[in-house]
Amino acid sequence: MIRGENDIQAIGCRFYFMRKRLRTIVTILCAGLLLWGCGWQDMQLLLDEQMAKYTIGEAEEVTSVSEDKYAYQTLDAEDRLIYDQMLAAVMKHESDVVISTKDVDRMDHAYACMMADYGGLFWINGYSYQTYLRKDRIIGVTFSPSYTMTEETRNKYQEDIDGVVDQWLQQLPAGAGDYEKSKFVYDTLITNVDYDIESPNNQNIISVFLNQATVCQGYADAVSYLLDKLGIQSTIVVGEANNESHAWNLVRLDGAYYYLDTTWGNSRYLDADATEGNLINYAYLNITSEEIAQTHRTLVDFELPECVALDDNYYNREGLFFSEWDPNAIGEAFGRAYAAGDAIVSVKFSGNHLYQQAMDYFLVQGRIGEYCRGLNSVAYIESKEMSVLTFMF
Repeated sequence: MIRGENDIQAIGCRFYFMRKRLRTIVTILCAGLLLWGCGWQDMQLLLDEQMAKYTIGEAEEVTSVSEDKYAYQTLDAEDRLIYDQMLAAVMKHESDVVISTKDVDRMDHAYACMMADYGGLFWINGYSYQTYLRKDRIIGVTFSPSYTMTEETRNKYQEDIDGVVDQWLQQLPAGAGDYEKSKFVYDTLITNVDYDIESPNNQNIISVFLNQATVCQGYADAVSYLLDKLGIQSTIVVGEANNESHAWNLVRLDGAYYYLDTTWGNSRYLDADATEGNLINYAYLNITSEEIAQTHRTLVDFELPECVALDDNYYNREGLFFSEWDPNAIGEAFGRAYAAGDAIVSVKFSGNHLYQQAMDYFLVQGRIGEYCRGLNSVAYIESKEMSVLTFMF
């Protein structure tokens, strides 16, 4: 005799989507099985295994395609297998897939890592699962992604997205290195995509590539998607910033890790009423763990590396980083940008004392005019946490 009951549990997830977990408990009552030559515990395990095979089938072995993904690399062998099985189901648009675990917490952890590694999974929004019990023991679990569209609709969206992506990536200069690729993606997304909390599908890449308007989750997903196309490892990091839910990226450039936050690099995020277009703030392009921790708090359940490298930081690569007080060199950096007709320019200092000195010299004393001849007015952005001074002409 088989008896079942439903226990529906909805769990709220950040960034305005719901991860729903449907737990159906199927209790299988069995009697009359006589096993010889094994202990009672072994007999129960064997019976559980046989009943699982009879009831829901066996989990399939799948070939991993994620060995180069960061979050995947943080998992042990058992969780990697769960991750691989989930990803295979999602890519094939399958449901009710048997997973190689009886631990739903492991399943949840593997799913979170999968979503951190793959920014292009725009057709799912959480998942459900079924837990099969024999008496009080879990004998198997099946996984069902919560699809937001049919496979046919998904394929049409994918075709449209890849058309835009191909067009954008054609603009990347040949021979670009890791730094140039990261800057290209940062610049391209900020230039082409507005920050807009009203944009449809703003929790996935549809909003980015087809609507050209998104929020932090869409930006982070798109960074991951584009950098993956360019052979750069990028992981989506979720957490909080300014006491709000937020998403950004961990990127691996030239063998070292950095943080990149495209949302905070967009002037529209700082000022939604701005009319001058999307200006680029480079304060959050390829920064350290110490720097990101000044304003961001991570909430991921996998281990993150300590980012200490400076080589591919924007200011270091562009000659705009100053570790000592040299007002002429700093002023000339502002003057070159103004003479070139740039709308925005920023410099970074090695410490807050130099930053404050620059604020006093160029703003309070008004010495910026000595290097930007003909300048009538200037707007500026203070970034004390990052020791970055930005002028907008």
